[in-house]
Amino acid sequence: METKHKQQIDQCAQLLSSRSTDDEKLAGLLLLPRIIDAQDGDSLALVFGSMDTRFLERLLRTGIKQHLKKQDDSPMLGIAAYVIDVFASHQQIAQHPRMLDRIPTLYRAASLGIPDVSAEAMQALAKILALDAGVQRILDRPELFVDAVAETELRNTDVAGLVLKRCSEFIHLHDDISIYAHGWGCLVGKFSSMFDAARDMVKFELMSVLASCLEPLDSDDAAGIDAVDSCVRVVSAISSGCAWILSQKSEPTKYTDQALVLYSHLARLWPSHAYSRDPSYPDLTKNSELALRLACIEGQASLDSMMICAPSDKKTGKMALEQEAKKEKERLRLGWKYPVCAEIASGWLEWIGRWLDEQPDQIEPANGAKQQQEEEQEQMIYKLMSEVQKLSEASVGFLCDWKDRTRDDLRMLNSAPELVLSAMHLLGAWLATDPKLHKPAIPILPMCATWILQGGNDGAVIKEYMRPCISFALDTCDVSEMHYVDDLKTRESRYAKPKTLEFASPWVGSIEFDDLSRAVYNIPSDEDILRARQNQAR
Repeated sequence: METKHKQQIDQCAQLLSSRSTDDEKLAGLLLLPRIIDAQDGDSLALVFGSMDTRFLERLLRTGIKQHLKKQDDSPMLGIAAYVIDVFASHQQIAQHPRMLDRIPTLYRAASLGIPDVSAEAMQALAKILALDAGVQRILDRPELFVDAVAETELRNTDVAGLVLKRCSEFIHLHDDISIYAHGWGCLVGKFSSMFDAARDMVKFELMSVLASCLEPLDSDDAAGIDAVDSCVRVVSAISSGCAWILSQKSEPTKYTDQALVLYSHLARLWPSHAYSRDPSYPDLTKNSELALRLACIEGQASLDSMMICAPSDKKTGKMALEQEAKKEKERLRLGWKYPVCAEIASGWLEWIGRWLDEQPDQIEPANGAKQQQEEEQEQMIYKLMSEVQKLSEASVGFLCDWKDRTRDDLRMLNSAPELVLSAMHLLGAWLATDPKLHKPAIPILPMCATWILQGGNDGAVIKEYMRPCISFALDTCDVSEMHYVDDLKTRESRYAKPKTLEFASPWVGSIEFDDLSRAVYNIPSDEDILRARQNQAR
């Protein structure tokens, strides 16, 4: 029986070889699924070794052309897609160069929505791209994939999303980004341009495709790509597409939300491009201003939606506590948009601070036209600062309200860490620039100290957000940070706000500020020292 089966496999391999006629190859394709189990990797490898894979390519291409011409789909197209999918199920075959060569055509077949064909092609493509060799082939020769995208006209954006996300994941997991940066930029640049130009549902579908593509990347990845192939055109195209959606008042809210999410990735990865005030890219400046204003408005609305919920009854008992936790979870879910908006605002604050520091001092007064341009730019920055200030004030109010509801600082962080971290990122950036918000922010200082001391990795992030705020508060009171820290350690003196300094921070001299500073500078409190002594005595 085994000998007969081996003979059938050899016969099938011979029929599918390059020496056979097309009719013989078709017969071999029909025979293959009947005699070889899809899990039999050894037999499939034997057949694949002698197979003319270019014949499969021709079948796919011919079937695709027939479909595009609205002719009847050939049944052999489905068989070819199925056979490739079976081969792709085995890693050694899937990463063979002759299989990698099929990627652009598989993309075409998967994108066209051909019954009983596109699903098989999509599965095969996903299996090949699950291997590094598959992604490397796309990034090494992006022009072949771009041609396939142009031919299919984005009939199925799910396939595009699969490819782009996998390429970004690959970039993130590899140290030497420079090798693949150009290929990534070429691919994403193509889809960014299509997103900017589209004016139909494809535009809205591409938002989620591009967001899923950018999500796996971090700032180091983005800097590495930008160093090899400037991402300013990618950022410009995506920000332009987002701005168009954000300015369409008639569109449903969900599209505005998705546009803000996508823009937040630009702000996170390439702030110098996203917030650029370079006269060479006036649209980038205009788009960033629109996105920032809407982010501040939507962020405040998101906070309001959580704060208008009625507080819990504070009942005791296991069932009452479970119901309270459930209501709290539902309330916080209403604010899902706030972290996105807060990150856009905090990113702008950090960038505008660096940008202003980099501006050269003017030795001679500017001429009339340039002076007017500078004044207009200054007025716009002040207006945007005012919008960010409103969101920052609302953030302080929200944290205080949240504390009144839960009366448990650590529970706040554990129940919604993303919400807390985004709020502290924004407040850390704002409180390090404006002392006027320091007085209403005093109630949040004990929360920050608790989060830093007991919040683990999240606490470490909050510590870095609050360190510049402490330095700034001391600076407004003309207090040396080094001397202040030394005095905290020795407990020899306390500082009070100098009455002669108009803009001095009210934090300095308060117990809350000292406790926060101890947490940030890793100085044990009196309670910690007493507890340590008691433990030693035992």
